[in-house]
Amino acid sequence: MSTKQIFLQQTDNFINELCSIFPNNNELLVFREKYNLIRSINSSLIIEYFVQYVYPLKAKILNEEESFFLDGGGQEELKDKSGLKFRDNIKSLWIGEMSDENKVIVWKYFKIFVILCEKYILENS
Repeated sequence: MSTKQIFLQQTDNFINELCSIFPNNNELLVFREKYNLIRSINSSLIIEYFVQYVYPLKAKILNEEESFFLDGGGQEELKDKSGLKFRDNIKSLWIGEMSDENKVIVWKYFKIFVILCEKYILENS
């Protein structure tokens, strides 16, 4: 299995897990539909998005700085293009409904995303 396939599998797992924890959150459900559509059309866009907009903030992720979710920086360029504002969808949950236990799980996922992005960058440079 390629790094990209593992990355996509992990993002699928993460999004599905969030949707199962918060089944009444319409924003997450709409996000999942948009994500699945983009994934089916051009799955490379998903990992490339992370490499371009999330990976540069890896220090915040590795240090578990909440500002990563609360500020949502780096997504402004995408708002009119795809509607996929990954961290924006988590922000409202983070400050409202998400338990501390679930926050720990979210950090673990994002750390995995960083590791997979690093591997993907090395393989494709």
